[in-house]
Amino acid sequence: MKALPVDALREEVSRAVVRAPLVLCAPTGSGKSTQVPRWLEGQVVVVEPRRVACRSLAARIAELEGEPLGQTVGYRVRGERRQSAQTRILFVTPGIALRDLSVLERADAVVLDEFHERRLDVDLLFALLASRKKGLVVMSATMDGPAVAAHLEGELLESEGRLHPVEKHCIGSERPHGKGLPSRVAAALERASTDPGDVLVFLPGRSEIAACAAALRGRSGLTICELHGGLSLEQQSRAFAPTRDRKVVLATNVAETSVTLPGVGVVIDSGLVRRTRYHRGRAYLGLTAIASDSAEQRAGRAGRTGPGVCYRLWGQTAILEARTPPEVYRESLVPLVLGAANAGHRVESLPLFDPPKDYALEAAREELTALGALNPEGLLTELGRELFQQPLDAPHARLLIEAQGTPSLGDAIDLVSVLALGRRLFVGPRPDLPEDDLRDAGCDAVAFIRALRMGEARAHGLTPFVLREARRMSKRLRRANGLDVADPSAKIDREGLAKLALRADPRTAHVARRRKRAVAFANGGTELELGRESAVRPDAVEAIVVLDSRAIGTERRDTVIVTCAMPIPLRWLRELGLGRERIESVRIKRGIIIAKIERVHAKKVIDEREEVPTGELAREAMLKLVLQGRFLKEAKREAADRLMARGLAAQLSRAGVTVSGVALPQLDAPTLEEHLRARISDLGVESGEDAKLLSADDLLPEDLEPWVRDVLDAEYPRTFEVGDASYRVEYNLDRRQIIMHMTKGTRTTPPPASYLPRFAGFRVTVESRRGMHVVR
Repeated sequence: MKALPVDALREEVSRAVVRAPLVLCAPTGSGKSTQVPRWLEGQVVVVEPRRVACRSLAARIAELEGEPLGQTVGYRVRGERRQSAQTRILFVTPGIALRDLSVLERADAVVLDEFHERRLDVDLLFALLASRKKGLVVMSATMDGPAVAAHLEGELLESEGRLHPVEKHCIGSERPHGKGLPSRVAAALERASTDPGDVLVFLPGRSEIAACAAALRGRSGLTICELHGGLSLEQQSRAFAPTRDRKVVLATNVAETSVTLPGVGVVIDSGLVRRTRYHRGRAYLGLTAIASDSAEQRAGRAGRTGPGVCYRLWGQTAILEARTPPEVYRESLVPLVLGAANAGHRVESLPLFDPPKDYALEAAREELTALGALNPEGLLTELGRELFQQPLDAPHARLLIEAQGTPSLGDAIDLVSVLALGRRLFVGPRPDLPEDDLRDAGCDAVAFIRALRMGEARAHGLTPFVLREARRMSKRLRRANGLDVADPSAKIDREGLAKLALRADPRTAHVARRRKRAVAFANGGTELELGRESAVRPDAVEAIVVLDSRAIGTERRDTVIVTCAMPIPLRWLRELGLGRERIESVRIKRGIIIAKIERVHAKKVIDEREEVPTGELAREAMLKLVLQGRFLKEAKREAADRLMARGLAAQLSRAGVTVSGVALPQLDAPTLEEHLRARISDLGVESGEDAKLLSADDLLPEDLEPWVRDVLDAEYPRTFEVGDASYRVEYNLDRRQIIMHMTKGTRTTPPPASYLPRFAGFRVTVESRRGMHVVR
């Protein structure tokens, strides 16, 4: 085997890794991913961010070791395992490592490869492994090695690479975009016809790969290969195998750093990546331009074996971001918080390389608490542990867990198999023939399930890639849950599925709000609009279950579009007990409290009834009556007077003011509503019928001791008379001010200060017919 650049570091790596955490910076193609794991002693686990890299690197090292894959060298990825009891070097994805932490605990050495990608799961593993004093290797081609080594208090090694010059040509006129991508790739390929070497085309996702492959297949002299995480090991191997014709590899950014393709002399870069963005509390998937560091990495793939050429499908003047931001600053932190909790940690306690923002952590915890994954103390629940083990995003996993053991499990699996892709299934106009319209039921969820079970891409206007991937996922999830492949003729229980989704997450219920001809849907937060492709007809809908949505817009204004909705009657919300109950009105009849009770969801009344209230509603109804002065009227008046006196005494006591030379006792001073609410609860009121048992004295607070009350009445009275004028004295305890309101008399000027009580410690103002006057 020809020597690789990283081979020069073999002895240094072997010495350093047993002393401290090792950070290794080496360019792509230097051999670090295939050589370093072989140099390490004992059981070695290599964490690769992508399934493609796990499979291909494991296969390559097994080949170098001269043995079949799955013996001393193996891999584990979602739904696939090639390992044995003899496996010494095991490649795993971050998800596998986090879901089975014992894999890392048993290892003598752990390698975190491609750390520069800064995915949430890799960042979490980095923090969990940071306490290892030896046997930890962090590798990348482009990370900030000194900073990572300093963070780990480890050693830094750097390797040179073999990189030949690459000519770069911008052949677009604007920023990277996805319009007409197959034809633009074909034009670039034509331009590169005289350039030597195979061609690597960087595309943002599998649907774009499929579209470009369809446009290029059939061209003479070309072998078209695809490379992405959805392929089997045998399918991926075609991209690495030599071919008689010129090979054109259509790849996601898995080929940017994770794997090295032999023979590539030309790179065609779309300049695009598909990634989630996190904006105003919502995560959504979309196309975005790559950053400059990523563009340089892609271009460099053409210069591994000799001089190369890179054709960039964007304009020379286009401005890209300098560096790709880590996911911790641009995505929902739900996976990070859930993964940390599963490992027994709060995120704040972990030594993450970049600490997340507090507001993003709080939003993630609120989401997980609402889904039942965290308890109020922020600890993982049993449901949360089960949620984490599912190979789905938290909301989809929650729906699937709720469906366990119900007749709707199959419907739920097929639905989340479409939703999990985050891509449009239906494209173009609806078919002319009614029998070809899978959306005629007026429900997006039903349409998605029908499309997965019986749809044909051309006949029903479906995206072929999405349909194919959804069916693949459905098959895998059904097998994992002990179900057969979906039956096209199986009846879909729409009500059962909708109620399942509502039980899994009541926040999915949104009621219709009609304003003239416009209809929006709300659950108490941002109002949502139905997407144009939705099967739901909003004109006659009372409410919907929102199963998927996307945010569009700008920094100033966001519009959230519902991409999968189920229409439901308000009756289903009532049957599930959604919304909250409130007292709308209350009355006394023959000494018994009768209340009109409304059930409200998103400010819309979904049910109402009149009855003798019980429990908390009974206490709320009694409080309302007392505060309105319609029940035990004298209790309100006397309680207010006593509480005012207590509040005044408490204020004076805290301020150190003495009354007639005597210090006042320290007292609590609740508001009238606070006192009445607590008193009604302490009395054990459980029914509107309990009103018969109460008297005014039952609701009164304890009065002040007589001597305290006497001195307060003398120096801080609540009413006062001067001549023919009577005043009500209002004490503003926070501002240390009193206002004397004239309630009787004809005075037009304030009384002389000498006629007033001392009101020590207070600013005295008098309200008269001519305005407010400061007296003292």
